[in-house]
Amino acid sequence: MRNSSLLAITVTLLVTSVASGAAEDNSKQPVAAKAIGQLGHEMRKKLTESLHKNGPAGAIDVCAKDAPAISNRIENELGVTIKRTSLQVRNPQNSPDAAELQLLGVLAAAHSAGEKLPQGVTVFPHNTRRFYKVIMMEQTCLKCHGDSTTMSEVVRKELATLYPEDKAVGYKEGDFRGIISATVK
Repeated sequence: MRNSSLLAITVTLLVTSVASGAAEDNSKQPVAAKAIGQLGHEMRKKLTESLHKNGPAGAIDVCAKDAPAISNRIENELGVTIKRTSLQVRNPQNSPDAAELQLLGVLAAAHSAGEKLPQGVTVFPHNTRRFYKVIMMEQTCLKCHGDSTTMSEVVRKELATLYPEDKAVGYKEGDFRGIISATVK
């Protein structure tokens, strides 16, 4: 009971600070929403095409090679800094900063407690220049992020080669994966 009360208070504080931050200045949200939406759309499209054409091993190439190029292009076009991050990163370059780490912890705890996570693009607590969108695990994602004992040998080897410190496995459909984080410059 004590842990669930503490979690409820933490989530309430997060939501309250998000709401108050948004009231202060939400003028940057459309730019962040466009950047996050564009990254999500382009990644989903490339991953889907690659999965159909090359299987899961081809999808790994999309995340390893195409994602940084797509992110850089969006950053330059829209004047944002954008990345995908998680408590369990695959690529150490996507490790969360202090604010992302704190937010990820709150979101993970809320999800574990059965709380509904924010939908759409949401402002970071206490920072009206930073925005995020929650990433949830879908069935297709499990080919590279699911139980490593059920992944194909090709996928396991490719992940081990590209990401020897990979922590982004062991997920199930519907799990909280992480966030797309965007900072408007």
